[in-house]
Amino acid sequence: MTTDTLLVSKSELFLCLARAFAIPSGPDALSLLRDALPEDLAELAADCSYDIGEALADYRTAVTEIPDGDRLLVIYSRLFLVPGDRHPSLNTGAYLDGTVAGGSVTAMETCYRRCGLGKDAAVQDLPDHLAIQLEFVARLLAAESQASITGTSPPPITAGDFLATFVARWIGPFRADLEEAGRRFKLGDNPYRHLARILESAVRSEFALNPIEAAPAPAVDPEIARLRSQLSGKPITEEDLAIIRARLAADGLPSDHVAIPLDDRDRIMGLSTMVPPAAPSHRMASLG
Repeated sequence: MTTDTLLVSKSELFLCLARAFAIPSGPDALSLLRDALPEDLAELAADCSYDIGEALADYRTAVTEIPDGDRLLVIYSRLFLVPGDRHPSLNTGAYLDGTVAGGSVTAMETCYRRCGLGKDAAVQDLPDHLAIQLEFVARLLAAESQASITGTSPPPITAGDFLATFVARWIGPFRADLEEAGRRFKLGDNPYRHLARILESAVRSEFALNPIEAAPAPAVDPEIARLRSQLSGKPITEEDLAIIRARLAADGLPSDHVAIPLDDRDRIMGLSTMVPPAAPSHRMASLG
């Protein structure tokens, strides 16, 4: 199998998994998840050399036991949609940040923008929704395949980098959350935990085949980090100062101090050096 064909198979596998986590509301939702999806995943995983066999077999068993589409929708709703009780979050940035709409959401959105993708007004989901992330991975893999065929530049972010930075870090906690919620809500052997296992196995297999060092949790927006690295150590020019002054003026803020070297600013502007106040006496006593 050629490199570009392999990348297409990987793209299709991640796209299948993205769509498998959509709300199963259509009349054919159960048959697609029960009959078509396992066959597609088995074929694509074989193409990609992804070791998902055990998780896929368990998924087949679990989804076969669901009697009808209504029961499937009940399971999905109980896991992801019913308000009140704590439940697994498809906005998986919560597993990285410990909160909704944290820093990882901004970081993901920056990745999308760097690849020329903007927010669709018709899409209500946040950038960290599981399906959006996996669709983005699929898009990156397809773009990498196209670049391999045409000899053009690949995307500025690789699928492997995105998987390592985000997906590889939340998939374990997400899968564990699904397992715990299934027991707590008495849902039996719910198929979504096995879909999470399949995704986890695929990500692990990808890293085993193409080792990528898992990135630490980004402390800052990746684009800001890139610019800092690019501009670090460069002197501030008159053009830079003009931009700073213009932006301060636009906000109605004084800008005369901008041209004064930082080390001389207090002396020239007649400012006194401030000293933090001493700790309250009761705190000082407690330290003893």
